[in-house]
Amino acid sequence: MGLLSTLAGLPLAPLKGLVALARQIQQQADQDRERDLAELQAELLALQLRADEQELRGEELLRSEAALLESIGVLAGARGEVEGE
Repeated sequence: MGLLSTLAGLPLAPLKGLVALARQIQQQADQDRERDLAELQAELLALQLRADEQELRGEELLRSEAALLESIGVLAGARGEVEGE
């Protein structure tokens, strides 16, 4: 029975390999997105520290903060879309 089921499954072997490869690619993309998100959050924290120390003020602070928050939102949105599928 094992030989027969192995022979019957051979035509599906390339498809199984393709699915495994797609899973690995998705996993790597998720890891990259999480790393990028953590880096952006660290940059936002550093920006807040600079603002607290009065090194950064006004328009420059607002522009920098808005850019970081937008990038974080894009990454978080992309993560939510993938998880929602």
